[in-house]
This record gives sequence, structure tokens and C-alpha cells, in this order.
Amino acid sequence: MNRPVFYEGGGFRVTETLLRTPRKTYALERVEYVSVQRPLVLFVGLPAAGLIGFTFGFWRYLHLSEAVTLVAVSACAIAASLVFGVLRVHSLALRDDEVAMSFGPVARLRSVRAAVERAMIWRQGGDA
Repeated sequence: MNRPVFYEGGGFRVTETLLRTPRKTYALERVEYVSVQRPLVLFVGLPAAGLIGFTFGFWRYLHLSEAVTLVAVSACAIAASLVFGVLRVHSLALRDDEVAMSFGPVARLRSVRAAVERAMIWRQGGDA
């Protein structure tokens, strides 16, 4: 009997019973919920926005190449912080860790989260 696969790719696989990440495998019956977050926005995006503000505040004291470099590097850092995120698996089986995290592109992680939600609905007898 073939089991339905709700998502497969990028090291992730979601079936009706399992969520397999690049690091661990979880039984869906033990998973409370899955969330996708962008923690890099706080740690990279805010300082990068501050550097852009600094550049615009002190542009007359900076060489053109310095100002362009600061703005370009900061803009790239902000873009990268928006592209990458964390998939957090909140599971009843995790005793040591509060949550388990997997890093990756936000689009892929959102697809995995949606597949987990479909698999949970399918397990409960609903239409996925």
C-alpha cells in the first residue's frame, strides 16, 4: 500500500505519519504544531537598517564608495534575513528541547508547514 506523500524536497519529507527533517524525524501524532519564523530579521535586519540610517545621516562625511558600500551591504543583509527562516517543530516528544529548529528558505519551510497541516487534517479523517 502506497502511503501519501504530502511534501518531499530539500531534505524534508511529510507523510501521513511522519515529518522528516534534515536532522530528525517526528511522528505526526506527537507534533503539537509547526511554525515558520524569521529570526534573522531582528539580529541582522535591524542593525543593517541602522547602518543605512547612519549612512544617510552622515553622508556628507563619507566618501561615495563608502556610502554605497554601506547601503549595498546592508540592503543585501536585509534581503537575506527576509529569505531565510526557521521551521520550529513543537512536539510532545521533545523533553530536552522546547522546540526543534530547521533552517532554510522561507518559501520551502512554508510549504513544509502547509504539508504538515494537510497531513494532520488527513489523519483526522478530513479532506486534505
